[in-house]
Amino acid sequence: MNNACGFVLAAGFGTRLRPLTSRLPKPMIRFFGAPLLDLALFRFRSAGISDIAVNAHYLAKEIESGLKASPWGEDVKLSIENPVILGRGGAYIPLRNWFGKKTIVAYNGDIISDIDIAAALAHHRAMRATATMVVLPKPLGRDNAVYCADDGRIGTIAKTPPARGGPWTARGFACLQILEPEFLNFLPQEGESDILDAYAQAIAGGHTVTSFVHSGFWHDLGSPTQLLQAHVDLLESGDVAQKKTVSALGLDAFHGAHHSNLLMISPEKVWKSPANNLSVRGPSSVVTGKDIFTALQAKVELGPLVVVESGFSASGPFKASRCIIYGSAVIDHKAVHDNAIYDHSHEIRCERA
Repeated sequence: MNNACGFVLAAGFGTRLRPLTSRLPKPMIRFFGAPLLDLALFRFRSAGISDIAVNAHYLAKEIESGLKASPWGEDVKLSIENPVILGRGGAYIPLRNWFGKKTIVAYNGDIISDIDIAAALAHHRAMRATATMVVLPKPLGRDNAVYCADDGRIGTIAKTPPARGGPWTARGFACLQILEPEFLNFLPQEGESDILDAYAQAIAGGHTVTSFVHSGFWHDLGSPTQLLQAHVDLLESGDVAQKKTVSALGLDAFHGAHHSNLLMISPEKVWKSPANNLSVRGPSSVVTGKDIFTALQAKVELGPLVVVESGFSASGPFKASRCIIYGSAVIDHKAVHDNAIYDHSHEIRCERA
């Protein structure tokens, strides 16, 4: 896509997602077997954006390794923030020369979505906007709301609507924004900063700051509960919608490139491993590579609402539902719980949404 570049924000500490992020940064956490970073890169590539940058700070070497392993990581610019993290505004400044005169499409590395980037960019340009926020139909409880007029113009990003103008509709920020190069003039040119301050300046200065509403699949994966719920929502979406979303997110493309298999098991159907040591009842998903649970010594029954990767081990037979089991998990069969996530050394119990 001419004169546009992509930027994946991937430097954060992932504090709310701990302990999953004790060894991996948030963008390397897997969703149906695929790292979030890969799926963000796929969104750009599928929109025709080939110039892409990624920033990193926390566990930056893992981000670097992830780019090298990604089918869409070739020629991606890596901006490592040292010695301090630069925040959601300061992250842009080291890349300012690299951005040049191109429109910047910035995507948070801790979300999963099927946002139509090409449509959002077309809207941004049709509005001749300095900045565009992709927004959700409803506000998010823990964040400031994005207050939008009927024509999409943004009046403020705050807890309360502007005192004048409107009427205003409160919406949630979908963690994708489109910025013209001149927008970066509203940011401090060094050190840590918050991009919301730049938005406030641009709006006060009369610049066109607009919104684009996304009503499709979207999840913030900031906490274990949110991560599990995102998996559950896709599993419960129904075969037709599920197939469409799996393709749109890039999951099919990722597993095809890595010669792995993503099996989506329909409700009431049961999948059994070739060694008959694992059965999984749908709606669930099984992610397999060359090793299709051949090393699993115990008999395990999973589902419904389970996403399981091959490679995990268990001390004995068990049953579980509504959970994520990563391939690195080592599970104590005497202490298994539903509504949980299992990784290399943790059982993380999640709240039900």
